[in-house]
Amino acid sequence: MKVLCTFVGAPLLLLLAFAFGDSLWQGYGAFVENWKIFQFEFYGVVAYFALRVVLFAFRRNLEFAETFCHELNHTVFAVLSFHKVESFFAHADEGGQVTFYGNTNPVISLAPYTFPLFAFVMAWISLILIPEARIVAQGLVGFFLMFHLVSVFHEARPRQTDLKEFGYAFSYAAILFANLFWVPVVAWLSAGGVSLAWAWAKSGFEVAWNWGTYLWSFV
Repeated sequence: MKVLCTFVGAPLLLLLAFAFGDSLWQGYGAFVENWKIFQFEFYGVVAYFALRVVLFAFRRNLEFAETFCHELNHTVFAVLSFHKVESFFAHADEGGQVTFYGNTNPVISLAPYTFPLFAFVMAWISLILIPEARIVAQGLVGFFLMFHLVSVFHEARPRQTDLKEFGYAFSYAAILFANLFWVPVVAWLSAGGVSLAWAWAKSGFEVAWNWGTYLWSFV
């Protein structure tokens, strides 16, 4: 499994990552033109950094929150993979651990680094709220997206056993692609609805398909 992930999965994920990175770069103009629909997500990002400054002033941090969310991501995707969870533990200083019955898989192992769970849920909630409440939810989407990205930066280190499980090449390729995919999808979903989120995802996969077809022509 590890060999397959390294020599097949990693190259495919890198292709997707570069394709979505290119799509993100090419879509910069559309983002600038539509920046107002993202303003409350931006306020949420600012609120996140403001909270970190306040906590730092009081010699506090978000380590427990990051650990708890990390283990919760493992738990959610273990359940979605039809694994029965045996135990859940999270501690600011001692770290965390989730145990479940059955074997792990790449989705479970890499979930905390690849999927902005709270932001994703909040984005869907924002779609059904009245306008006055929706802007608050959009702010929370921005907050949780930044929380996710900073957590990934803190946690995606070589010492993590999650990353060793299926090989560093595959794990880091998956993390790069997933964040280039999910963060914009969630932002577009909250700000512009399903149609804009789908348009973004479709554009990235179209670029990947075109690149893949071009590369295959040399085989």
